[in-house]
Amino acid sequence: MTVLSSGQEVPICPDGETKRVTKENLSEFIEKVIEARRNEAKVQVDAIREGFLKVLENKHSIIDLMTWEAFEMRCTGEKHISMERLKTITTFPNNAQDHQIVGRFWRVFEAWSDVERSAYLKFVWGRSRLPIDLSRLNRKHEVRLFTNMDKTAFPQSHTCFFQLDIPDYETDEMCNNRLSAAA
Repeated sequence: MTVLSSGQEVPICPDGETKRVTKENLSEFIEKVIEARRNEAKVQVDAIREGFLKVLENKHSIIDLMTWEAFEMRCTGEKHISMERLKTITTFPNNAQDHQIVGRFWRVFEAWSDVERSAYLKFVWGRSRLPIDLSRLNRKHEVRLFTNMDKTAFPQSHTCFFQLDIPDYETDEMCNNRLSAAA
């Protein structure tokens, strides 16, 4: 007998309820316990796999050829948050591209680590990574300048719209401090 994650006791071999573990059968017992634990979520894992296959258009060969790292990246995006990739989907809709806040925002973002960039994405979008395929996004990343906001105020995000409302911070340091604290 062994105990599964659910707390249920299950036999791991015929007559498992009455069979005693001895020095002679210890290796066999360990193998059977490992097998039982490995397979206890088989139904759920198979269902998840089938879901992935539906998303990937039933291309069994693709999953079989991928490493787990490549599969993770396809599902969740790259761990590195590329400023260049974010720039391709970012707009500043209510101000000119040469406005000081545009340069300030990108200088601050460029100086951040991937952990800080990931926290920013989570704050402004609700997800921590950029998807592999940016062409299929429903919404672009918008950074909206609000001149009527106090210049020391924290930025506001609208995760449903992938939007950031930002005051016209006067320094990179103030922009960094407020964005970092908010994210």
